[in-house]
Amino acid sequence: MYLIHIHLTSYSSSVYIERIAIYSIYMNKKKIWLSGALVLLVAGGAGAATFAYFSATRTVTTSKFTTGTLDLNVASNGNVLEPFVIENLGANANIDGTKTWTITNTGSLPGKFLVRLKNVVNKENGCNDQEASIEPACASDNLGELGNVINLKLAVDGSGTSRTESTLATANENVTGLAWNAATPIIMQSGDTKTVTASWAVGENDYGNEIQSDSVEFDMNFRLLQLINGPTPTNN
Repeated sequence: MYLIHIHLTSYSSSVYIERIAIYSIYMNKKKIWLSGALVLLVAGGAGAATFAYFSATRTVTTSKFTTGTLDLNVASNGNVLEPFVIENLGANANIDGTKTWTITNTGSLPGKFLVRLKNVVNKENGCNDQEASIEPACASDNLGELGNVINLKLAVDGSGTSRTESTLATANENVTGLAWNAATPIIMQSGDTKTVTASWAVGENDYGNEIQSDSVEFDMNFRLLQLINGPTPTNN
């Protein structure tokens, strides 16, 4: 950029153009200004370099974890969870019978199949004179004796060999589950079906009037547990 100074003089009608000292002064000032600007620019760039970095970010919005399912269906005679009711025991001298359940793994995962008894309760249900004759304290005793003389066996898939065997005494509630767990594990894949048959029996010489009017109640508990690496859960 040039600064043109027009000087008019009265000594002549001619006009002359001269470059004067202000040009050099201006240029010197410009150089100083440009130098200062460069210094500031370099200093600003140096400051930016202390925190500048390349980065790229993408967010995945469709991540999902889905667990498999573990479920079972228990049926007897085509009825799901048919009540296990036996009444008026003692109509004949021998107390015996059987019941079969069909269990299906309706989930998508394999599982360890377990069976146990829960909530075993023996009730006295009163005391008549015949029972009192051999059990004088029965009137004040709420714990019945029927379960003590009933022997319960469980077998799988129609096997003639019992997997577990125990009386239905209240104190023996955990025996069936522990014995089941101690036997060879039964692994049910998705869609597999098993049958469990319970058979019970009391011989005619195994009881007397002490069980008159007594009753025993219990829950048959069927479970599928997920297969894991670690200790086998207890089954009591």
